[in-house]
Amino acid sequence: MNPGEVFLDEARQFYAGFRKSYNNALYHSQQQQQAIDLRYHHQDHQMIATTMDPNLWSHLPDDLLDRILAWLPIDAFFRLATLCRRWSRLATSKSFHDLCATVPSTAILFVKIIACDCQQLLTTFSPAASRWYKLPLAFLPPNAGLPVATARGLLCFTNHFQGYNNDEYTALFVCNPLTKAWRELPPMLFHHRPTLVTMVADAATKSYKLVVAGRWTTEVYSSATNSWKRSACLPRGEEISRNVALCNGVLYCLTPRWYNCSLLAFSLQHETWIKIKTGRLPGYCQFRNLVECSGQVAIVGKCVRHQVFTICVWFLDQRSLKWREVGRMPKVMAEHFLVMPSESFYCSGIRNLVFLTRDNSHDGVLFDISTKSWRWVPDCPNLEGMAFEPRLDAVP
Repeated sequence: MNPGEVFLDEARQFYAGFRKSYNNALYHSQQQQQAIDLRYHHQDHQMIATTMDPNLWSHLPDDLLDRILAWLPIDAFFRLATLCRRWSRLATSKSFHDLCATVPSTAILFVKIIACDCQQLLTTFSPAASRWYKLPLAFLPPNAGLPVATARGLLCFTNHFQGYNNDEYTALFVCNPLTKAWRELPPMLFHHRPTLVTMVADAATKSYKLVVAGRWTTEVYSSATNSWKRSACLPRGEEISRNVALCNGVLYCLTPRWYNCSLLAFSLQHETWIKIKTGRLPGYCQFRNLVECSGQVAIVGKCVRHQVFTICVWFLDQRSLKWREVGRMPKVMAEHFLVMPSESFYCSGIRNLVFLTRDNSHDGVLFDISTKSWRWVPDCPNLEGMAFEPRLDAVP
């Protein structure tokens, strides 16, 4: 039985005990207040709300009410939390966080990195609400730097410092911007400025890992042991870039060469790098972006189709290691979005969505792979970002 069915079963048991008193209260109500009568459709387990009696619903048990609140979208929960102190305290309640951990998350935010203003705010976009939000970051220390990775409700920040011997070292911070909990990670094994930092979380163990890689070394941090471990080096002659996608326990990375660009993969289980032979990569080499979408590795890049300059999305078939086109930006939209063929664009993906922005433009584009639809996102910051899944139960 999934959490939704458990909740419905408990709600039915609660309703059965109150149905008689509910009907009496409704019949004898002198104020003729509107109420909601819950009628159950047993075939699809849905509750249809028609009338409500405040005398009934104001006496809901706290544990059942908490279960209802745990299923709310995260923005709706924080709006309700302003109505009373008890609901406000739920945001920091461990028991409520445990309830939230059993609820499948539907919220998605796209965080724009450049919008981090003196560590005070991050600008985020919610596709479900079609609006922009501000995430306050004043709780972080001033030297936390900028966000570089995210996983299951957590954000990782990094900053670079100069040591006493003119050597560089990197400080990493992990936080949950909703609960304002944060921590600084222990120092890495080697002092260097990493090329990429990526993050993966395990929902079952409530732990996470960070993969930090540079030209000469790759290190993996585990929150379960609070320690770093050095892993395998890159394949000989290969370099890495920040153009990465994490999919099904494998970190994929495009090499930074414009010519003869290739795809590398890092297994989180075996902690080894390999080169993936996929044949020629699709799209123009200097305008490719690697993302994860619908559980698959995808390239979003510029190309020409039927003498029209546009942006396409390709999925990597894991069996044949061939790329297949799954989406193409409409001609009119592409002409507006790609004003100059030489302009770069940025994108990030999560679940079935890909979010695209470019320099010198106040309009972003959102592509839904499930419906093959493209839509404009107005008032969009014009530099790169990342996809973020807000969760109250995430612990740094």
